[in-house]
Amino acid sequence: MSINPIKAEKLLNFPNDVSYKARMSLDTMIRIENALGCALLKLGNRLAGGDLTLSECITILTLAIRAGGNDVKDNDVKRIVDQIGIIEGIKITGELIALGLNASESSEESSSEKKN
Repeated sequence: MSINPIKAEKLLNFPNDVSYKARMSLDTMIRIENALGCALLKLGNRLAGGDLTLSECITILTLAIRAGGNDVKDNDVKRIVDQIGIIEGIKITGELIALGLNASESSEESSSEKKN
Protein backbone atom coordinates (compact mmCIF):
# COMPACT_ATOMS: atom_id res chain seq x y z
CA MET A 1 0.00 0.00 0.00
CA SER A 2 1.47 3.33 -1.02
CA ILE A 3 1.36 6.26 1.34
CA ASN A 4 2.62 8.89 -1.07
CA PRO A 5 3.82 7.62 -4.45
CA ILE A 6 5.12 11.07 -5.44
CA LYS A 7 7.50 11.02 -2.47
CA ALA A 8 8.18 7.31 -3.17
CA GLU A 9 6.75 6.24 0.19
CA LYS A 10 5.23 2.85 0.87
CA LEU A 11 3.69 1.34 3.98
CA LEU A 12 5.14 -2.09 4.69
CA ASN A 13 2.91 -4.33 6.81
CA PHE A 14 4.53 -7.26 8.58
CA PRO A 15 3.28 -9.98 10.99
CA ASN A 16 2.40 -9.15 14.60
CA ASP A 17 0.85 -5.80 13.56
CA VAL A 18 4.27 -4.33 12.77
CA SER A 19 4.32 -1.75 9.99
CA TYR A 20 6.95 0.64 8.77
CA LYS A 21 6.87 3.49 6.31
CA ALA A 22 9.64 3.03 3.75
CA ARG A 23 10.87 5.82 1.52
CA MET A 24 12.83 5.59 -1.72
CA SER A 25 13.84 9.22 -2.10
CA LEU A 26 16.76 10.25 -4.28
CA ASP A 27 18.92 10.41 -1.16
CA THR A 28 17.88 6.87 -0.19
CA MET A 29 18.68 5.57 -3.66
CA ILE A 30 22.12 7.21 -3.54
CA ARG A 31 22.77 5.65 -0.11
CA ILE A 32 21.79 2.23 -1.48
CA GLU A 33 24.06 2.64 -4.51
CA ASN A 34 26.97 3.75 -2.30
CA ALA A 35 26.43 0.93 0.19
CA LEU A 36 26.25 -1.74 -2.51
CA GLY A 37 28.58 -0.23 -5.11
CA CYS A 38 26.05 -0.70 -7.89
CA ALA A 39 23.51 1.44 -9.74
CA LEU A 40 19.89 1.01 -8.64
CA LEU A 41 18.78 0.03 -12.14
CA LYS A 42 21.44 -2.70 -12.21
CA LEU A 43 20.26 -3.88 -8.79
CA GLY A 44 16.74 -4.17 -10.19
CA ASN A 45 18.06 -6.15 -13.17
CA ARG A 46 20.06 -8.40 -10.86
CA LEU A 47 17.01 -8.97 -8.69
CA ALA A 48 14.95 -9.89 -11.77
CA GLY A 49 17.70 -12.29 -12.83
CA GLY A 50 17.90 -13.90 -9.41
CA ASP A 51 21.40 -12.56 -8.78
CA LEU A 52 20.71 -10.20 -5.85
CA THR A 53 22.06 -11.59 -2.59
CA LEU A 54 20.07 -11.70 0.62
CA SER A 55 22.52 -9.34 2.31
CA GLU A 56 21.91 -6.83 -0.52
CA CYS A 57 18.14 -7.21 -0.03
CA ILE A 58 18.55 -6.60 3.71
CA THR A 59 20.63 -3.49 3.02
CA ILE A 60 18.02 -2.08 0.62
CA LEU A 61 15.16 -2.82 3.03
CA THR A 62 17.04 -1.37 6.01
CA LEU A 63 17.97 1.87 4.25
CA ALA A 64 14.46 2.34 2.83
CA ILE A 65 12.81 1.74 6.21
CA ARG A 66 15.27 4.08 7.93
CA ALA A 67 14.50 6.75 5.31
CA GLY A 68 10.85 6.38 6.28
CA GLY A 69 11.75 7.69 9.74
CA ASN A 70 12.26 4.40 11.58
CA ASP A 71 15.20 3.47 13.77
CA VAL A 72 15.96 -0.06 12.56
CA LYS A 73 19.15 -2.04 12.31
CA ASP A 74 20.13 -4.80 9.89
CA ASN A 75 19.35 -7.42 12.55
CA ASP A 76 15.80 -6.06 12.97
CA VAL A 77 15.20 -6.40 9.24
CA LYS A 78 16.78 -9.87 9.20
CA ARG A 79 14.29 -10.96 11.87
CA ILE A 80 11.41 -9.56 9.83
CA VAL A 81 12.56 -11.31 6.65
CA ASP A 82 12.94 -14.52 8.66
CA GLN A 83 9.31 -14.16 9.78
CA ILE A 84 7.81 -13.30 6.39
CA GLY A 85 10.04 -15.62 4.36
CA ILE A 86 12.84 -15.03 1.91
CA ILE A 87 10.61 -14.88 -1.16
CA GLU A 88 8.36 -12.22 0.38
CA GLY A 89 11.44 -10.24 1.49
CA ILE A 90 12.81 -10.33 -2.05
CA LYS A 91 9.39 -9.33 -3.44
CA ILE A 92 9.20 -6.30 -1.13
CA THR A 93 12.76 -5.34 -2.10
CA GLY A 94 11.74 -5.43 -5.76
CA GLU A 95 8.67 -3.29 -5.06
CA LEU A 96 10.86 -0.69 -3.33
CA ILE A 97 13.36 -0.60 -6.18
CA ALA A 98 10.52 -0.17 -8.69
CA LEU A 99 8.95 2.51 -6.51
CA GLY A 100 12.20 4.47 -6.44
CA LEU A 101 12.76 4.19 -10.17
CA ASN A 102 9.15 5.11 -10.97
CA ALA A 103 9.21 8.07 -8.59
CA SER A 104 12.33 9.37 -10.31
CA GLU A 105 10.53 9.19 -13.65
CA SER A 106 7.43 10.91 -12.19
CA SER A 107 9.45 13.76 -10.72
CA GLU A 108 11.30 14.24 -14.02
CA GLU A 109 7.98 14.35 -15.91
CA SER A 110 6.48 16.88 -13.50
CA SER A 111 9.63 19.03 -13.72
CA SER A 112 9.44 19.11 -17.52
CA GLU A 113 5.71 19.90 -17.38
CA LYS A 114 6.42 22.89 -15.12
CA LYS A 115 9.03 24.20 -17.57
CA ASN A 116 6.56 24.10 -20.48
